[in-house]
Amino acid sequence: MAAVIGALIPTQAASPEWITLSGGKLVYGADTQGNRVPDFSQVGYRAGEAAPPQMPVATTVSAGTGGDDTARIQQALDKVAATGKPGAVLLAAGTYHLAGTVRIAASGVVLRGAGTTTNLVGTGAAHTLVELGGTGSRSQIGTAQAVTDSYVPVGARILHVADGSGFHAGDHVIVQRPQEKNWIHTIGMDAIPPRPDGTPSTQWTPNTGLLADRTITVVSGNTLTVDVPLTNALESQYTHATVWRYGFAGRITGAGVEHLAGNGAAFEQDPKWHDGGYFASALVGVGAAQDSWVRDVTATRFGSAFGVGENALRVSVLDTAALDVSVPQDISAQPVEYTISGQQTLIDGCRSTGSNFHAWATQARVPGPNVVVHCSATNTGSRKLDAGPHQRWATGTLYDSVSLSGNGYLELQDRQWMGSGQGWAGANSVLWNCAVGTAHVENPPTAHNWAFGCTGKVDPPTAGHQQGEIVSPGTHLVPASLYEQQLAERLHP
Repeated sequence: MAAVIGALIPTQAASPEWITLSGGKLVYGADTQGNRVPDFSQVGYRAGEAAPPQMPVATTVSAGTGGDDTARIQQALDKVAATGKPGAVLLAAGTYHLAGTVRIAASGVVLRGAGTTTNLVGTGAAHTLVELGGTGSRSQIGTAQAVTDSYVPVGARILHVADGSGFHAGDHVIVQRPQEKNWIHTIGMDAIPPRPDGTPSTQWTPNTGLLADRTITVVSGNTLTVDVPLTNALESQYTHATVWRYGFAGRITGAGVEHLAGNGAAFEQDPKWHDGGYFASALVGVGAAQDSWVRDVTATRFGSAFGVGENALRVSVLDTAALDVSVPQDISAQPVEYTISGQQTLIDGCRSTGSNFHAWATQARVPGPNVVVHCSATNTGSRKLDAGPHQRWATGTLYDSVSLSGNGYLELQDRQWMGSGQGWAGANSVLWNCAVGTAHVENPPTAHNWAFGCTGKVDPPTAGHQQGEIVSPGTHLVPASLYEQQLAERLHP
């Protein structure tokens, strides 16, 4: 007999056992429209099918003598890039002062330290010390084809288009779900209440919506199968979804930052620090990069330590820390220490300490899957510490085996007027075996949010909203990690 992990009545009034464990494997239930908990396993470097490699050392840079070391490090990175061969720039133990930003802009190039004894120290105005990524953006190839299904549920990989003749297995495509007027009205985001001081909120307006980056695996007539499940339904009554091929000439692959530390305390002397300058204070930012990584990196006294940008795909952020975050307590627009704007991002083994910050968050219209697993955040201040989707309908994020201490909130909710109108921050997202002070989980109209096996207080939904799918509150579940179980089953079916 299957061991039931959890069941609760969903929005569509079915009563599925959302996830069961039978014979050591997960079995998924679905609501009456076929929506299910997504498979989150295809995230990070090479979708978890291999660990980031150890690149050979191509050149070594010695520690600085007190001056600006930006140019010396950049020259070494450019030298390795010019060879066209994979290789690492090794920063010997010591201190390196960076008044500017060093950029890893070529495939196969790694910036490596000797561990925490290699310390990058920011100087001057607040900025990002290391940026990893190429140039450009996606360019559409050919004609976008309309999705002809009346409804493609969450978790699906198969859809139908008007004309499949222009697609082939291996094509990189965007599955686009525009956010249209009817849907925006249905979820109430054209009627966001004003801020408490009476200032009007910014109402949502029609936009490009979600751009899910996928690879076609099978084409059969007008039927397409993609590699990664969709994390938002495609509903013909609300949106005119399309599929289109794309190219991205400038996105790099196989690059990384690893085994080093950084300190941003000097940025707090920037006169603009109290006016939002802490948002520009970062150790590593990842841009147009695929199958790349940040590994064993510690950031101290940064405002926004690590960021994965919207042009990033399958990036791993492994065994990192954002420590002693010291944003002033009177600042209301707090920065995020781990920001996810890319797709198929894996943040595994992260740790945050400090005050007045958001621990991990997605930004606007971020399609999943994205995963935050085995992470902790400790609040050392008096202000609320929180984590979760931050604004405007990010979908398919898994917060797995994470903990928030010291008045910590993990939230899947309608943020309403916050940020002048962030509204429904996330949908079709999952909390799994989380240990928090408070979990606030609401079901958006047209979507679900789930909380499985979370300990801590469960807040009731905001008035007029529906409680999310709360399963086994107060008691952790088996498997200990949903992501790790899903990955193991995919790699060893």
